[in-house]
Amino acid sequence: MTRRIVVIGGGVVGCSVAWHLAKQGAGEVLLIERDRLGSGTTWHSAGNITWRPGAQHDAMVLYALHAIPALTVETGQETGWVKTGRLFLAHAPSAIAALQRYQDLAEARGITSRMITGAEAAQLHPLLNAEAVAAAWLNPLSGRINPADLTAAYAKAARRHGATIVEGCTAMAIRERSGHVVGVQTSEGALDADTIVVAAGLWSRSLLRPLGINLAQWHCEHFYLIAEVTPRLSREVPSFVAPEDLIYGREEVGGMLVGFFDENAKIIEDGALPEPFSFTLLPPDWDKIAPYFERACEIFPVLETAPIRSFVNGPESFTPDDLPLIGPVESVAGLYLCTAMNSGGVTYSAGAGQIVADLVMGMEPRFAFARFAPDRFGERGRDPDWIKREVSRVVSRGYRQTNL
Repeated sequence: MTRRIVVIGGGVVGCSVAWHLAKQGAGEVLLIERDRLGSGTTWHSAGNITWRPGAQHDAMVLYALHAIPALTVETGQETGWVKTGRLFLAHAPSAIAALQRYQDLAEARGITSRMITGAEAAQLHPLLNAEAVAAAWLNPLSGRINPADLTAAYAKAARRHGATIVEGCTAMAIRERSGHVVGVQTSEGALDADTIVVAAGLWSRSLLRPLGINLAQWHCEHFYLIAEVTPRLSREVPSFVAPEDLIYGREEVGGMLVGFFDENAKIIEDGALPEPFSFTLLPPDWDKIAPYFERACEIFPVLETAPIRSFVNGPESFTPDDLPLIGPVESVAGLYLCTAMNSGGVTYSAGAGQIVADLVMGMEPRFAFARFAPDRFGERGRDPDWIKREVSRVVSRGYRQTNL
């Protein structure tokens, strides 16, 4: 008897899960999406993919750098992938020392990254103020992608391997019997299922709560803007990250995208998002990003007078330890999670899809996943006040720790 697998959520992560499951012959794969593929949070992602040493961004990102070009070959669907390299900018001696450790690890693996001066960094990025940066680490295994195109490529590949994808179908409730999933109640009727993968992002927590499952994830307001800079930037200009300043950026259609991982991030309370919330943004909050934008202007002075093309305030789900929730739900057999990507959905998507497919197939996952276990927070996961407090803090804390 063929196993029926329902994947809930048609963002970049859910579509990757469907592709990996179908490719490995896990069973009859059906993906349902409440609106259109890529809606929710995928569509407003900045689309950066960056390798760096360490468990979180090592093997899974190297896999993505291989899998994404292979997707284009398999499907003919372009993803907008551009390999640009990335400048990690540093000021304080401690930050420079951390980047030097990255360089040592990369060199030991034969990766041609290098430490450079602020002046050398300014030669690579024409808008950078060399005097504002003490040193930089140039990482070649970095680039950016179009999230909508990547989602479309995953979906096309999933269909080619036999998966069915249904848009405009909302998961209303997960049905279980005797501790095992049996199906999904949807806006279009009931679906039977032997296995269910919840990749519903912002909506995962509310979907699972009726089962007594309290996910340690919460959503925050998350910001970036796009400035019309002069001179215009070429697509090949390296992206940048300044961990000490909690900012990052890259070229965007000749302009400059600048994003922020702000301290004391603004929590979004349950029920506060307008409905429908598909290709939707929240209002700008200039006061919240002002301190970070001022620092960005010191590093890139052109931003002081550049017209702002758009201000993006899009919600993202975070966890208290800045790691996603990927793996089986121990209390309900046949139920798997792939959610709470901590603003790294594009980066994690390929590796997360592979982990879930391996687990569903009963195989040892290609990538270590124990640190992503959905139940790792224990009873604290039942305390929404603790979750919100920690998530508000982790947006900035996790960014500094991850990038240095």
